[in-house]
Amino acid sequence: MAANTLKEPSLKVLPLGGLGEVGKNMMVLESGEDIVVIDAGVLFPEYDMPGVEVVIPRLDYLSQNADRVRAILITHGHEDHIGATPYVVDQVSAPVYAPPMAFELLRHKLRESKRLESTELRMVRSGDTIRAGSFSAEWFPVCHSIPDAHGIAVRTPLGTVVHTGDFKIDHDPVIGEPTDFSDLARISEDGVFLLLSDSTYAEEDGYSGSDSKVADGLYQLIDDAQGRVFVASFASQVARVQIVADAALSTGRKLAVLGRSMINTIRIAKDLGHLDVPSKIMITPAEAASLPDRKVIYMTTGSQGESSSALVRMARGEHREVDVREGDTVIMSASAIPGNETAVNESIDDLVRLGARVITNRRHTTHVPGHARSEELRSLINLTRPRYFVPVHGEYRMLRAHADIAINQGVPEENTFLLVNGDQLELSERGGEIIDRLPVGHVFVHGLGMWDESGNVVVERRSLARDGIVVVSLGRRRDGRITGEPKFVSVGFVHTGQADTLFNDALNSLKPVLDRARRESIQWNQLEQQIRTGAGRFLGKRTRRRPLIVVAPVDV
Repeated sequence: MAANTLKEPSLKVLPLGGLGEVGKNMMVLESGEDIVVIDAGVLFPEYDMPGVEVVIPRLDYLSQNADRVRAILITHGHEDHIGATPYVVDQVSAPVYAPPMAFELLRHKLRESKRLESTELRMVRSGDTIRAGSFSAEWFPVCHSIPDAHGIAVRTPLGTVVHTGDFKIDHDPVIGEPTDFSDLARISEDGVFLLLSDSTYAEEDGYSGSDSKVADGLYQLIDDAQGRVFVASFASQVARVQIVADAALSTGRKLAVLGRSMINTIRIAKDLGHLDVPSKIMITPAEAASLPDRKVIYMTTGSQGESSSALVRMARGEHREVDVREGDTVIMSASAIPGNETAVNESIDDLVRLGARVITNRRHTTHVPGHARSEELRSLINLTRPRYFVPVHGEYRMLRAHADIAINQGVPEENTFLLVNGDQLELSERGGEIIDRLPVGHVFVHGLGMWDESGNVVVERRSLARDGIVVVSLGRRRDGRITGEPKFVSVGFVHTGQADTLFNDALNSLKPVLDRARRESIQWNQLEQQIRTGAGRFLGKRTRRRPLIVVAPVDV
């Protein structure tokens, strides 16, 4: 289809994150002069992002069009859907609408980042509808692994867009009501112009299963354990907390919670009425230490191998209150998010070395996913019968699998669009076409610092982690000439016993450059570049490694 040159009504669909990756979810819908944003999530750092705390989407498009953004619409309270909100509200002043659990988590997050006062944060509930320029949005409930999960029906000048959020079909949930698509059936009665649907488990056959199966499995494992039990899960997995609390009550154990994020989530969930945990079974880690091992369960963060989590610090012997020892049972009640497998396996190895018995989902039902598998996705497509379809939330192979499901269920192939972050899809009554590609990507956050992928910080950190650093210090006179002999110092590059010979030879390789710099004044940036290039070439040839080289002047 040619680009829309006739000025007929059109809808632009622009993913800024979440397509081609698991996490960092952010979708932009645009019609005329109006923009709405669905979700604003983070990606947790991968192995090649040393020191990075979180990754957020590039927000250039939103900041450039800030006056056109009418609303930020939140589906649910997971970090990969709300974690970037504090950064988005720095760029746009639109109101943020969120269902109760997400609202409370966001309020806490915005207060911590000192952005609550300047943010228009509003709570919405199932069935609520809000206006946002030429758009309106209605929230409908779905089952997921956190309470108050919703999909959003966005009415546009061209028709209804259904965004499922993260969802699954569960007829016997531990928390909340069974999956009921009656709201979605009503929303779909007049036709669905576009369906944006969760793809995370599109490659998996069948159904995801109910958390009630996890309840049976965890109860048996806890009842059989002779010593202390540690259950590691996502901080936001409120249903899992309820299961463990019920098992503690039934087996005569007390429950202690470890991990600041999990403690905060439990407090919010109890305040909202999502958790029913008798206060008599809740104890502090200090109180747990005084009880017999057979009487204690710990619920902890760290199921994804996060380096700062409670479980990983215990596995490394670095937790201030709790240690792991012989006779303990550790239940991993989560599956590894793609990209986290190495960190999870390392933490399991560390726990086993300490003498713990570690139980995973491979042999026992300790977890069921919170995302729909292929048969559930088919059911949703058959219910909504969309004119256009875009798979969202997932790595590329997941998106491809979901697109194939839609085509097999009758969505025309020419109306099924396999997008990645940055693609700008334009839809109209005549059809659809990807009309542009906008700059997108990662923005790395560490403390108060932020860098995109074109910056030097993460590149240099990768080099440091891989090959170490070499510092070349040399005296610089007032007239710009150098004096004395340069000194080489390295960290993480070469063994101490080999350093003297290697660096003396490196110094000799730089002799022509250094002799010239002693005779005449050379622009410092030119001299620095010549030394870095010359030393890098020599060290690379000699060691087959390229350390980060820093040239440091000492003014004399």
